[in-house]
Amino acid sequence: MKYTVTMFLGALFLCAPFFGATIYAQDATPVAELFKAGLADMQSDDAGRIENGRLGWQTLCFEAGAPGREQRKAEVIRLMADALEKGDLNVSARFWLIRQLGRLDNGDNAALIGKFFADADRSVRDEAVWSLANIPNIQAGKVLEELAAKETDADKTLALQNALKYRASRKEVDLPQLDDIFKSLESDDSTACQYMLPNLPWLVDVSIADVPNYQTRFSKLKPQAQALLMDALAARRDRSALPLAVEMTKNGDAQIRLAGFRAIGLLGDASMVPLLTAKIREGGDLGETVRNSLVRLNFDGADKMLLEAYEKTDDNGAKADLLNVFNRRKGAVAVPAFESGLKSADETIRGVSIGSLAEVGQQASIPALVDRYFVEEKKEFRDAIEKAIVQIESRYSEEDGRGKMLCEEIAQCDETRQVQLIPLLGRIGGTEVRQFVLDQYRAGKPAVKEATFRALCNWTDASVADELYKVASASGDPKAPTAARSYIRIVTLDAHGRSAKDKLAYVEKAMSVAKSVDDRRFLLTRLDPSRCIEVFRFAVKYVDDPELEQAACRAVVDMANDTGFHMSNRAEIEPWLDKVIEKSKDNNHVERAKRYKARR
Repeated sequence: MKYTVTMFLGALFLCAPFFGATIYAQDATPVAELFKAGLADMQSDDAGRIENGRLGWQTLCFEAGAPGREQRKAEVIRLMADALEKGDLNVSARFWLIRQLGRLDNGDNAALIGKFFADADRSVRDEAVWSLANIPNIQAGKVLEELAAKETDADKTLALQNALKYRASRKEVDLPQLDDIFKSLESDDSTACQYMLPNLPWLVDVSIADVPNYQTRFSKLKPQAQALLMDALAARRDRSALPLAVEMTKNGDAQIRLAGFRAIGLLGDASMVPLLTAKIREGGDLGETVRNSLVRLNFDGADKMLLEAYEKTDDNGAKADLLNVFNRRKGAVAVPAFESGLKSADETIRGVSIGSLAEVGQQASIPALVDRYFVEEKKEFRDAIEKAIVQIESRYSEEDGRGKMLCEEIAQCDETRQVQLIPLLGRIGGTEVRQFVLDQYRAGKPAVKEATFRALCNWTDASVADELYKVASASGDPKAPTAARSYIRIVTLDAHGRSAKDKLAYVEKAMSVAKSVDDRRFLLTRLDPSRCIEVFRFAVKYVDDPELEQAACRAVVDMANDTGFHMSNRAEIEPWLDKVIEKSKDNNHVERAKRYKARR
């Protein structure tokens, strides 16, 4: 196989605007702690932990790249660079940190990334080349050139040449050349203009105020050139371009006007809030652009000013739009507005408020949601309130009192309302919540007891498995089939940390209470999280059962999907892959079995 590198055309520039000024709950935790935990996951031997560590850190890196978060971005970059410099990372961590540096770095760490072109692992070498090809800074290109000049291996040389060709198509434009860009854009030479336009997003450290007579020259550019140049200046946070952007919003050309409003979202200050909020109800591309810009506005007091605009307007449509803006900004300052919106007669405002509290609400918001729940007439809104409560509680650890607020609300309700809310507790889980539910289950009236049983059936982990097993295995109990189905679900949700013996014990008990064929099939199709050779042996016993063979075939290929597990137990697993090929009626399972058998 030739040594090549995959190139992505400006992926970072395409993605960045969608993250806006998003503020994640992670902000409350020091970045160093998040990095330490994520790095530990990336360096573990558990595939699930590795994936969680990667995705969690990637999310934080995207968030750090949002407008106005330069300090956080710098810390994220420093942590990754320091870890890579130490040189004690495994392949998974090296690969992933280099990938994130390639998306965030401004070129300061180009030489460090270049060192990994000598890495023993090909995936890491490929990622180093990809990162250097995509960092929009001249220094990254110089590192590639230096590597290419010294490389003697033909395949590696080809990879470097491909990367340099890619960079040539996105040639960097340094500050002294910005005046030259104007000259090309102003000329009648269509070839020169067309060459320059694709390079505008690659401007580095620019300030349009340094260009002689820039205002007059800018206004004379063609609409496409004005729009692209302003996009590039805004992406580089050249705040000297803000007056130009404001003028563009008054232009009769739609392309120019939209570019002006887009730029204000990245460059704007407090004086821009009235201009943007006045246009928030516009339809089509203009309205969407204005709302996106309001989401991205980032200056001290921005949320407070937007909240004042919300309180001043009597237009319910504008109120709903501003609530949506707050939701996308993840602005906790607007929580009182969301809580107030729950009482609105306007369904749009109520819906946005419920959804927003789900995103940024705190436990203190739960009483307001509960109050609305009991007076809300629309079922879809009641369902949304339930989801919002669960989502809010999920952001708290048990140590921080997850579920405590809802339990307190339920304790104060009459029996009718308790019956409605108790099942929600199962979707929240936790030790204290479980104790509250079990106390109600053992001492409650029949209707309350039924509600607590539904809570147990809704549980999010196997911590209530014993209680459900008692009901599921009870002879003649009408609730036994429901309990059995729920028992199967929770004991197969996540078996991480269980010994092989415990995994098998749970699976065998689940099969013992699975009285229907459908439940037995359900169990067999959920065995992969309990993957171990003992559970594999349990599954293959049903490959020759006419009623269960198809579900068992799926269990075989699902577990064999893990390369490490397959290769460690190849002699025992492959005969059963042959059985899948012979018996399965699902072409996907057959093809997977063939593919796994071909592994080397």
